[in-house]
Amino acid sequence: MGKNIDKAVSSIHAVKKWMSFVVLILMTIIVAIAIVELGIILYLDLFDPTDDVLFLEIDELFKIFGFFFIILIGFELVETVEMYFKDNVIHAEVVLLVAVIAVSRKVILLDLEKYDPLSIIGLGFIIIALGGCYWFIKHSYRSANTR
Repeated sequence: MGKNIDKAVSSIHAVKKWMSFVVLILMTIIVAIAIVELGIILYLDLFDPTDDVLFLEIDELFKIFGFFFIILIGFELVETVEMYFKDNVIHAEVVLLVAVIAVSRKVILLDLEKYDPLSIIGLGFIIIALGGCYWFIKHSYRSANTR
């Protein structure tokens, strides 16, 4: 009975490894497509024939910066899956970094007139909590490495 359980667990780990690999490939493809799309959007916004000026307007800049942040989040997600694929462990530091980037994107693109003050205060608490968690994890890694 013990050998059958070990064999089943080994099979499950192998399947999980392959699924992680498929997710890694798909995430890489998605990020590559997003980069190409960003290039197309940037080109179309810069060389818009209806616009007399070569400069970007504020709403176009916000759209492009939002796209950059989405690509950065994609890079971090690919790194998270890659680390899981290599170590078979999800690193909390990388997951928190993805969350910090996602919340930062939200804050940068936030239109303050659309939200009530309580929502903005809640977003501030989320930022403080994520920053505190990230600091604690970094501090614990430093403490563990100095021993």
